[in-house]
Order: sequence, then structure tokens, then C-alpha cells
Amino acid sequence: MFREIRGVQQRDPAGRRRWFQDPFFDLFVTQSVLGRTEWFQLCYLRDTRRERVLEWKRGRGFLHMKVAQPSFAADRGSGGLMLDGMMPVEDVLQAFAASAATLPREIAAFVDRKVREYERPALRFRRPGVATPRWLERLRRRTL
Repeated sequence: MFREIRGVQQRDPAGRRRWFQDPFFDLFVTQSVLGRTEWFQLCYLRDTRRERVLEWKRGRGFLHMKVAQPSFAADRGSGGLMLDGMMPVEDVLQAFAASAATLPREIAAFVDRKVREYERPALRFRRPGVATPRWLERLRRRTL
């Protein structure tokens, strides 16, 4: 079950940063003053060598990253992020659904919807007003 970490540093007066945590996840969210989610990072498999991050930002979309493991023991606290392959969406969704009951309802629904959107490349790469490439149409037919 998620719990909210209080006292998160607020860097932007136009938005509100929030941090939720449970044994499997860290969820960082930035909301506008109107409550609209502008950015989130869903970190899963936290505190393990296989920790991964799904990041979404309004206007940019998704990035799936892994925590870079430093080569030297002295650098262990400075793990940066680097791009990674596809995430195990069904496993993450299942774990998220089990933990999300204590999240604010609108945040839980938004993150769930975005993770499901990430799962479908046909939705992820669609741009309004631009014709869909043939290769993407073939991929959509194969995956649906």
C-alpha cells in the first residue's frame, strides 16, 4: 500500500510535487495548480539491482529507463538513469492495482491509464493530423 512522503521540496510555484512509496514502487507526480497531472515517474522493483522507471511527461510522452549500476563501490549512491527496453506491463499493472487503493483516486486512475497506453504502441506513437505509416498499421494489426 502506498503512503505519501510529506515535505517534498517544491521547486515550481506553478505546480505541486508529490511522492508516494510502497515496498515495490516509488511514484513521483507533478500536478498543476488545477490538479492536472503534468509529469510522473513510476519506479518499480525499487531498491533492487533491477530497478526500472517509467516516466511520462505531458507533451513529450514516455521513457522507460533503468538505474545505471556504477562500476565502483564508491559511486553506488549516484546511479543515473539510462534508456531500457520494454517493461513487463502486466506484472507492473497487477502489482500497481494491488497497491493503488491508498493513492488519491485521480492519480491512481491516471497512472493506470497511462501504463496501459504505454503497452499499446499504436497509441503511443500516434500524432494528431499526421497519416499513420504503413509499418505501424501492420504492427497494429499484428498486436490486436
